Amino acid sequence: MDASDVDLLEGLVHEVLTEQCGRDFADTVSWLHATAARVRQGEDDAADALFARLHELSEGDLEPIIRACSLQLQLANIAEERERLRRRRAYDAEGAVQRESLAETAALLAEHDVDTAAALRDLHVELVLTAHPTEASRRSVLDHQDDLAALLDRVEDPRTGRSQRERLLAEAREILTIWWQTDEVRRARPHVEDEVRRMLYVFESVIYDAVPGVLEELERDLGPLPEDANVLEYCSWPGGDMDGHPEVGADTVTRTIELHRRAALRMLRTRVARLAQRFSHSERHVAVTEALAVSLARDAEELPTARVLRRPHHDWEPLRTKLGFIERRLINMLDGAGQAGYDGPGALRADLELVRDSLGSEHVAHGSLRRLLRQVDIFGFHLAGLDLRQNANVIDAAVGALLPGFADAGEGERQRLLAEAIAAGRRGLERRPDGVAGELVAALDAAALASAAYGPEVVRCLIVSMTEQPSHVLGARWLAQRAGGALELRFVPLFETLDDLDRAPATMATLYENVAYRELLREQGDRQIVMLGYSDSGKDGSFIASQWALRGAQLALARQAADEGLELELFHGRGGSTSRGGGPMYRAIVAQPTGSLHGRIRITEQGETINARYGHPELAERSLEQTLSAVLLASNVARPPAPEDWRADLDRLAARSRETYRALVYDDPQFARFFFQMTPIEALAELNIGSRPPSRGGDGTIESLRAIPWVFAWTQNRVLLPSWYGAGTALAEGDHERYTLMHARWPFFATLISTLEMALFKTDLGVAERYLRLVDPELRDHFWPQIVAEHARVKRAVLEITGQDRLLAGATALQARLLHRDPWVDPLSHLQVELLERTRADADADRAPLLATVTGIAFGLRNTG
Repeated sequence: MDASDVDLLEGLVHEVLTEQCGRDFADTVSWLHATAARVRQGEDDAADALFARLHELSEGDLEPIIRACSLQLQLANIAEERERLRRRRAYDAEGAVQRESLAETAALLAEHDVDTAAALRDLHVELVLTAHPTEASRRSVLDHQDDLAALLDRVEDPRTGRSQRERLLAEAREILTIWWQTDEVRRARPHVEDEVRRMLYVFESVIYDAVPGVLEELERDLGPLPEDANVLEYCSWPGGDMDGHPEVGADTVTRTIELHRRAALRMLRTRVARLAQRFSHSERHVAVTEALAVSLARDAEELPTARVLRRPHHDWEPLRTKLGFIERRLINMLDGAGQAGYDGPGALRADLELVRDSLGSEHVAHGSLRRLLRQVDIFGFHLAGLDLRQNANVIDAAVGALLPGFADAGEGERQRLLAEAIAAGRRGLERRPDGVAGELVAALDAAALASAAYGPEVVRCLIVSMTEQPSHVLGARWLAQRAGGALELRFVPLFETLDDLDRAPATMATLYENVAYRELLREQGDRQIVMLGYSDSGKDGSFIASQWALRGAQLALARQAADEGLELELFHGRGGSTSRGGGPMYRAIVAQPTGSLHGRIRITEQGETINARYGHPELAERSLEQTLSAVLLASNVARPPAPEDWRADLDRLAARSRETYRALVYDDPQFARFFFQMTPIEALAELNIGSRPPSRGGDGTIESLRAIPWVFAWTQNRVLLPSWYGAGTALAEGDHERYTLMHARWPFFATLISTLEMALFKTDLGVAERYLRLVDPELRDHFWPQIVAEHARVKRAVLEITGQDRLLAGATALQARLLHRDPWVDPLSHLQVELLERTRADADADRAPLLATVTGIAFGLRNTG
């Protein structure tokens, strides 16, 4: 992280705080930061002084202090992004090959004699944006962040003079002051539409224009893409994810599809209008094709009110005129007045190709028009396909209410009933079930109507979460068929728990044997998507057990699909935290088992991960470049299989880790009490950061708690227990010399250890001990020594395996970034403990400051959920 950015931003904030809250307050914030840094250096007197000062803070200063630390952490995020941009730009300026780039990938593929044309034909990456119940940033705050980051670019420009720099710094103070005066925490919980609009903001501000750039880079480094290439697609969950979400149903499905469509048309219209301004070609200097001339005559007849007809240049500037007509059709579609528009994106593309064919220049044809054509191909009129998701239990309830005999039947009979109903096209009872089952039926009906109106691409998949039986997927298939033939869904079983992952191949084998289901796959090009759940498998049985089960399921499912003559696309439900599959995406993809990708992958992008990957257009291109590079390498450069004894080691590690983890978390009946006392989990229910409830039920058990808030709570108190607990006992019992060899030669194991290392570096048991004040003494004395001992074991094992004397010893830049945050995060953690004590004693006035500490710590630690 560049020290000049940090010094500049911290100085500007100090000026703003001085104006808004007084010099004493601004100096107190600076003192807290400096003293917390001294505590980190081991000064005991500094720790005593820090805790005393925090305890003495007046009621009126609590929330402003928390907000000031939170603001500094968000500015640290901006400084880190700017450092990433500098590195990318430096590589580009020097003509050097950056690690994990497409240029590096091209060289590696050439070394292995890979047919790059074939590799590009097979390449298909689907990125699925999901709402996230631990994402704390408000849209207003994101706007301020974007404005400030753009302004800092101008400040840094060497062409900026002294007086201009002063004007820019004055503008920065204005932005920071407005930001300071903006509520960090929402006053009300966001609705589903708020989450949809937030996703649209990411598309509009970054993704839409980043995608053509990365495809251009792909072609520069690896050669031309095939005409029908489908390299990159986007889908989205907000508005369609019904699983445990009472607000999502038919109305949100319909509304979300409309919002997606309007955003896509709006962006196309803007870019067509921009192109029309640029394309001033005269008919005297370009050869207008007969097809373009015919289309212009047709346009004039169909669009007599088009503004372009009222401009004198329409007679002699045919390309600008054609683009004016195209814009008019898009406006008509946005207005919805029934006037001439386009039946689909293919018709728009055909009109744009008419313009291209009359250009007479490759320079122009491969410029902004080609980028627009790519945006049409990838985003169409739907922008991002909407995925529907619902729990298998709800699907069972809906089918049971509509298909006679299903509810009381066993699994085999259920499969038979569904197969017969699908084959015969039977609709069952003509009524709507009650409750969430009825809402599912209504949502499918709404999706069918939208697909009939706009095309099948608007609704892509129905994900069956907690799939345990083949009838869960067959039931989803029957309900969708019942909704209408226009609904061309892919049915995606989501295997989440460790047991479900273990049974996944058997479940899929039964589905593949089902005639009705296999006929559906034939209609869909013999392609099957299977989703793997990182969240619940990690919560269910420990990080190592989850990772090994996921790998085993991938290998088994890939071999099975190949034997069946099917193309398998694995859908990875990754989160931001290490225990939920988080960490660098490039490394995670490259470590996938050989033979499991074949160029195709589907991956979720969640909450704060979206901010990190798409916070800036250039960073978005870099992130996409890394993802495409990783998929190309993992699909085309085979790695030798791990030796049998290494796989046996992982079998043992997974079993022992799971046993140790579950003994603590699930088998001890007192652990739930310890968890609810030790963490700020109750604050998550009050924090307005997501529309979905944090648990699947209100029984106060860990089983009912969703995986994401489970991880979020442990991150808040700096224990990060789900990310490492159980690994220490498992690793301590093995052969560390062999583990060192495995770490050096097996990408899967290297990624496993590096992920543990990152989690351990972010874990801070010293800060966590402050939370023990909140725990009953008998619970503290029983559980804390176990946690401390396991942490010591896993840290010792990781250091022995990596051969380092300290964590992240080989990543000094990363260490510096993480350590810079601690003196701002630590005061928030200590205040959180204080405020939890007060709120648990019914001090309602302290609830707002408590919630502010939660969002502040989330900003500081970033990959929180």
